Amino acid sequence: MPHQRDVRWSQLKVGLVSIASLTLLAMTIFLITGQTGLFSETVTLHTYSSDAGGLKTGAVVRLAGVDVGNVSEVALSGRPEPNESVEIVMEVNSRYMPAIRSDSRVLLAAEGLLGERFINISRGTSAGNPIPAGGTVPFRQTAEFTELVGGSRDLLDNLNVLTTRLNSIVGTIESGQGTIGRFIQDDALFRRLDSTVGQAESLVADLNAGKGSLGQLLKSEDFYRKVNTAVDKLQTLTDKIDSGDGTVARLINDPSLYRNAEQLMSRGNTMIDNINQGKGTLGKLAVDEEFYRKLNSAVGNVDALSSSIRNGEGTIGRLFQDPSLYNSLNTTSVEVRELLGDFRKDPKKFLTIQLKIF
Repeated sequence: MPHQRDVRWSQLKVGLVSIASLTLLAMTIFLITGQTGLFSETVTLHTYSSDAGGLKTGAVVRLAGVDVGNVSEVALSGRPEPNESVEIVMEVNSRYMPAIRSDSRVLLAAEGLLGERFINISRGTSAGNPIPAGGTVPFRQTAEFTELVGGSRDLLDNLNVLTTRLNSIVGTIESGQGTIGRFIQDDALFRRLDSTVGQAESLVADLNAGKGSLGQLLKSEDFYRKVNTAVDKLQTLTDKIDSGDGTVARLINDPSLYRNAEQLMSRGNTMIDNINQGKGTLGKLAVDEEFYRKLNSAVGNVDALSSSIRNGEGTIGRLFQDPSLYNSLNTTSVEVRELLGDFRKDPKKFLTIQLKIF
């Protein structure tokens, strides 16, 4: 049976361990939550605003973004001024008090869009007077503060609307409506995609096996050698051109060709200028109005002559249009052929010469 002194000593050890654990837990909570003042002297400061804006007791107090304390109380002030309806009591580390002056301002901010609210005090300047313990730091009423107070509700409303729309879109997709819904729910599309993938796999297999024209191009060693040879020849040709060998190289590298082309262009420009100015035969032909009128008149006369011939007027017109002339020529040609035929049969008949002596 254990001795009574041993039991008391065991109970004391359990108590000491419990106290140490609770102390460590408290310190951990203070460190995690950002609480200050556990081992340092703090000073109480006040500020007044028109709305708490979701600020809670224990919120962090920062000086120019640096944690310096915590909010100890948020309550209605009972003051008649609308801008001082809410009193905020802050516990600030005393060593930061020299930087908090009469020209400092208290701002209500938030950790992100939906984060916890905290107090941020702007750093004072040498022109301001130090604020004593228990003093009041002015609160800055800004547009951002108003948006911060009312933004949560607007954000929730917008999120609600967005959630409703997303639910509607998801329902439409699940029911197979719309392009995305049909893409996800249509079995025919899946079968087509599966067939396409199968065909692609078959094509890749054929290419790897060297089947077909493309497969032979990819697998043929002979094609590779020909391409390699062609590339070598092209490289050799390029080297010759760069070195100035051959006709093409001379055309590219010979400066005289450029000068000749430049002279040709210059002469061409001079000739065009002369033509525009009416110089020379081509210039007169291109610019002379009298020549144009004569040419136009000659074309008109030729057209009139062609019309007269088509109408059978004049000698040439009658030659082309009179059928009796055609008949006469046709008859004459027949007689000439008959005469030639008789001549070939009995030339003596036509070549007999009679001599008479008187």
